[in-house]
Amino acid sequence: MDCANRRTEAARLYHEVTKHSYTSVRTDGHYLDWNNRPFPFKIYPHAASLALPRELNLSSLPALKAISEQNAVDPQTPIDLDRLARLLFCAGGLTRKRKVGMEYYHFRAAASAGALYPIEIYLASGPDIAGLEPGLYHFSPADLKLRGLRRGDWRGVIAEACAMRSSVAQARCVLVLSAIFWRSAWKYRARCYRYCFWDTGTMMANLLAAANAEGLRTDAVVNFIDSEIERLIGADGEREAPLCIVALGSGSHPGRTDMDMPPLQLETVPLSMEEKNYPDLIAMHRASRLIDSTEVSSIAVDHSVEPGGSEHAPECSGLGETIVRRGSTRKFAEEPISARELEAILDNSSGHPYCDFPPLVDTYLIVNAVEGVESGAYFYSRRDRRLQLLKAGNFRGQAGYLCLEQPLGADCSALVCYMADFNRLLDTMGNRGYRAAQLEAGLHGGRAYLAAYSLGRGATGLTFYDDDTVEFFSPHAAGKIPLLMVAIGVPA
Repeated sequence: MDCANRRTEAARLYHEVTKHSYTSVRTDGHYLDWNNRPFPFKIYPHAASLALPRELNLSSLPALKAISEQNAVDPQTPIDLDRLARLLFCAGGLTRKRKVGMEYYHFRAAASAGALYPIEIYLASGPDIAGLEPGLYHFSPADLKLRGLRRGDWRGVIAEACAMRSSVAQARCVLVLSAIFWRSAWKYRARCYRYCFWDTGTMMANLLAAANAEGLRTDAVVNFIDSEIERLIGADGEREAPLCIVALGSGSHPGRTDMDMPPLQLETVPLSMEEKNYPDLIAMHRASRLIDSTEVSSIAVDHSVEPGGSEHAPECSGLGETIVRRGSTRKFAEEPISARELEAILDNSSGHPYCDFPPLVDTYLIVNAVEGVESGAYFYSRRDRRLQLLKAGNFRGQAGYLCLEQPLGADCSALVCYMADFNRLLDTMGNRGYRAAQLEAGLHGGRAYLAAYSLGRGATGLTFYDDDTVEFFSPHAAGKIPLLMVAIGVPA
């Protein structure tokens, strides 16, 4: 069968046309039309709502332990509305509001490129959640409510779209994370396709840590029949598209697969006066779609947990406190962090979760100021949990240049760069591998955020000059593509 997903020139072309270079950022005439700025929330004005509990009692489990997949899970752990509210808040809830100029920004629990928050959360509940009728719901972070979209137990339908993945069929509830591309494209245009997967990954970092703290089993799924999940949540696959599925809990009776699924026709509030499509983005997404269960099964794997974690992790704050306090550092002091802190951040953020795709991402970094670690460029071996020196020297200037000449890269203690072997990810998963690698980079970056903030340090995500980044870390990084940068250090 001739599958679009295996015609991998699509991913190569998209990556090429969305690269940043020294020249491209200077000849780009794009400007932000603030009068057309997208509204940051999806609103169903006529859907019935259920208010979630507001007394959240967030977990005090040390954040490093929560993000490193070390906590034991119990298949019998129930999910009630209180636990569900904590999970959804930690993934995408509002944590603070701030006025910048004439604009109000509502900051959320997980990091988002440009604070644009393109990711929506849908919940398919089974019969085991006390106080919640089985159905499909949309999570509204604006008012911490669930909006009802469909009645009935849709877990079986989602599981069938995942080639009958048993963890999805028997989950106590299933989350679908989708992207409304225009929210991010307003600023980043076609390149935002990458950023939407980063945002999904940072959200998953929070969600998986919160579930781990609750003793809940999770399964992160990126391989599914796109059209079936789109029909379920009422997405068109171009303006809005599902990116990832997360199964929460286990031990429930499987949902039915023979549900009648009429079109979802619920009005939503327009995001802005005008929305613009970007053909390169749409072409990439179409080329990475999976069309049937055979195609899903051909690339999906059953990958067990690879826990992270340091043997002698430093003292850190609790997960709930860390999530509420987390932000994105706007300025770093040129001060060092300790080698023990860097080790804890790298080790605890590098584990691979239970999911349906293999590890694809490698970790590189530029050390500017870490006590006990020579300044230079490094490769971090996830298997050995060791830093391999690639070249020694003071590279603050290069670090600042690579992340679009932002002082954050030069002033931070360490600049982490997540990369992937382009040929390997395409050979392994086709164009779908491009999605998975971007999401995995966001997951590692989101965990690095949490680890840094739990230690009283700061972090921020950054974009980059693509080819210059590869050249800087070569020859070791030859054939790889940069995915995401995260600067870590001492807030000024």
